[in-house]
Amino acid sequence: MKRYGQHCPVARAAEILAERWTLLVIRELLWGEDRFNAIARGVPRMSPSLLATRLRELSRAGLVRRDVVDGEPRYLLTPAGRELAPLMEQMAAWGARWMQEIRPDEFDPALLMLQIQREAEPARMPERAATVQVHFGDAPSGQRRWWLVLSRSGGLDVCDHDPGFPVSVWMDTEVPSLTRVWMGDVTWSAALRDETLRLTGDRDACRALPGWLHVSPFAAVERAASPLPRHP
Repeated sequence: MKRYGQHCPVARAAEILAERWTLLVIRELLWGEDRFNAIARGVPRMSPSLLATRLRELSRAGLVRRDVVDGEPRYLLTPAGRELAPLMEQMAAWGARWMQEIRPDEFDPALLMLQIQREAEPARMPERAATVQVHFGDAPSGQRRWWLVLSRSGGLDVCDHDPGFPVSVWMDTEVPSLTRVWMGDVTWSAALRDETLRLTGDRDACRALPGWLHVSPFAAVERAASPLPRHP
């Protein structure tokens, strides 16, 4: 952990928080993920050894508590760690407002599906279960097809294999297109009109789907007219 050698509280906080990946690990913990593999799923480009190191550092710093439940380690935020929630929300809003460019290598179908699942609101979903098959024409092999099983009683389940239920809606799109809808940069109606996102299947279910799925909590953030450039 790097030290800045200053009494300033910003410098002291940065000694813990400014390490690479640390804030993303805290993001996952704030989402309620407490198992190592569940945390790792939200940071797929972070090596397991580095994740273990960051969790140890956060534990040593007093932001994370490591418990063992039924023989399995669990990682929980302490009061000091939970107090970072408003800061993380403000950072996310700032990023949505000013850092608008998404680079090609940052589009990730698995992470997108995870985020859509996390923001699901069962009350918005159909009373009877409906299954949506998502096809990403541009995704790597093995990540092209996903199934969303939605119901008011069960919420949203995301599968990367066919769960065997009758499909109500087929969605054909590309990862950037659905990501931009999720982020609020493009509306559902605009994506459907431009055919960057196509829905086929049960007509009523196709019409209802945009209402069943939530968008990012930061989709409503007003975008800056002159966003900041991103340099290599």
